[in-house]
Amino acid sequence: MIARDGSTLHLLELKERLEDNGIPAVIHGENTARMLIPFFLFQPTLWIYLDEQYEDASQLIVNSEHTVKTKINVEAFYKEQPNEVEQRNELNAALIHLALFVGLLMAGMFIFVKVLEWFS
Repeated sequence: MIARDGSTLHLLELKERLEDNGIPAVIHGENTARMLIPFFLFQPTLWIYLDEQYEDASQLIVNSEHTVKTKINVEAFYKEQPNEVEQRNELNAALIHLALFVGLLMAGMFIFVKVLEWFS
């Protein structure tokens, strides 16, 4: 996370500045800004994708004239990212694996308890 602000417009300006300088970024929590109860943790946040660009991103937010040393081709970066369907499929596969793991864990615990009861 590189910035948090109640103003989504401000975060969009910062995101554009970052991406114009070769730092891909994303805004999370845009819809939480519409909540009736203002709460710091629910403010939208601006994130960068690559950890090695954190210093450049921080300096670029403070100083729009900063020269980025870790610049990448943002358009090529986004082309290599999975599309929405691929992301959903990956998430579904991960959730299925998690459900299977939890199911096996529960079955193992049940069998273990039954074995302990049998020996008592």
